[in-house]
Amino acid sequence: MNAGKRKPAKKTVRKKETAAEAPPRRALDGTWPAWLQENLDRKCDPEQLLGILLRNGFSPASIKSHMGSLFPEKSSFLEGIPFEAQKPAFDYAAIANTRVARMDSGLKAQRVMSDKLQLYVIEDFMSAEECRRVIDISASHLRPSTTTTGEKGYRTSSTSDLGLLNDAFVKKMDEKIARAVGLRLAYSEGIQAQRYEVGQEFRQHTDYFAPGSTEYAKYAGARGQRTWTFMVYLNDGMKGGGTRFVAIDRVFTPRLGMALVWNNLYPDGRPNYDTLHCGLPVEEGHKIIITKWFRERGNGPMFFKE
Repeated sequence: MNAGKRKPAKKTVRKKETAAEAPPRRALDGTWPAWLQENLDRKCDPEQLLGILLRNGFSPASIKSHMGSLFPEKSSFLEGIPFEAQKPAFDYAAIANTRVARMDSGLKAQRVMSDKLQLYVIEDFMSAEECRRVIDISASHLRPSTTTTGEKGYRTSSTSDLGLLNDAFVKKMDEKIARAVGLRLAYSEGIQAQRYEVGQEFRQHTDYFAPGSTEYAKYAGARGQRTWTFMVYLNDGMKGGGTRFVAIDRVFTPRLGMALVWNNLYPDGRPNYDTLHCGLPVEEGHKIIITKWFRERGNGPMFFKE
């Protein structure tokens, strides 16, 4: 009996969606960041995790920000997703070009000439009187400093959580910093003061949360990644205690009222490892600074109206 030749099966071709047909995609939210981190820690296949997240409507850019180097760039799951659906959940280019980064800002912010990072110096950002008042307010509210990773001995200063004090003058300084950066307070963490005595330091670290890490899952789930850091020296005259940026091999000596401001991200939203820095040990005297971090997420408009 001649069964004849079997016809070849038709090949299934995935239709590429147009931007109009593509369902809206959102940033990883709710309990999903913790779910992703748990499965990455269990060594689950990143490509399979990507597929699950895409099927639940999350954007590739948001997934990548959580997975970091584990993100499967060449996954077949990404085929057919239009470019528009892969745009970052945040306008990182606008964040990178906020007020402090513009020459017409009136801040007299001097950019440190390097193509590795966005780093600015603002001389005399705070007056001697403003610095003294913040020092006085913080003096009775100090606690041992901590790190988001919980590593002991890495950061040996004392911290004052100024943002929790409900102090009118602190609020005024908080607003002053936010307006200088150009990002509203709703997109920031509370202002902190740190005091370093002789021998105390903050070893090499970055201010952003490492994507795909337990630290990221714990601290970035609700508010998102850290964007800008704004730091002001409240005193000078000590020996040591400078701030060193490793990638450019430059140490900034504390000067009363001087601010250092840097973007922890690239203009496309990727964390910039070249922002790695440290607070060198104080050798004589003491050092007092205030620090404020800004975030991706907040309530209402991100930028001040200008």
